[in-house]
Amino acid sequence: MNNSTPILGVALLFAGLLLWLQGGQAALFIQLNALTATLPDWLWANLTLLADTLWAVAALLIAASYRPRLLGQALLVLLVGGLIVHLGKAGFDAARPAKVLAEDAFHIIGPTLKHHSFPSGHAFTAMAAAGLLAMTFTRFAAIILVVGLAAAVSRVAVGAHWPLDVLVGGGLGLLTAWGCIVWSNNRAWVHSNGWRFSAMCLLTLATLALAFHDDRYPDTQLLTVVTSLLALVIAGQRLWWPLWRLIRQTDQN
Repeated sequence: MNNSTPILGVALLFAGLLLWLQGGQAALFIQLNALTATLPDWLWANLTLLADTLWAVAALLIAASYRPRLLGQALLVLLVGGLIVHLGKAGFDAARPAKVLAEDAFHIIGPTLKHHSFPSGHAFTAMAAAGLLAMTFTRFAAIILVVGLAAAVSRVAVGAHWPLDVLVGGGLGLLTAWGCIVWSNNRAWVHSNGWRFSAMCLLTLATLALAFHDDRYPDTQLLTVVTSLLALVIAGQRLWWPLWRLIRQTDQN
């Protein structure tokens, strides 16, 4: 297991705490948003797509096709993560930048969002998925975490979240992924055939839905469709087809 995942998670939460104590979040947001605006909108739109739950599920399905143990862990993280994010958003009901700042004060890419800012669900998803993958494919952990961080930062670039939302959401995502993996190691039911089959079904259905998903960001349709089709083909070849052959063999015997 890669120890950099929980360490990075704690570091992000600590940075969020310092930012909250020092204040000046609006000024930092405007600076970061202006800095990221030097790069093209299509880049940030596609990076923010990587933090979309459906895209993350498709990526996890591809990974689980090569490491089936990831199936049960992915479903566990998705369920726990969904609960954490929705409780946080409902509990704090924080205003987003577009609700607080003037329209011409910063650059917006995609939809204009105004409510339920804290914590960032996209940042949580990006870092939770990156954490799972980094702890599974330890050889590529650094690259995976950097991509996850870029996807999380994109939420500031598109004008959807304050830096504090991203730091806390990302930190919680990493720690949730790490905690679920550590906890599930001693829970046989997470790796049981029934739980894995349920995860296989849900992840495949969500990946299929990705092909028809409109995230309302520009220039993301190609990546959306290609990822969905690629994940379905790989999962069909490595997960569903072997399962179908096993069922047929069992019936014949």
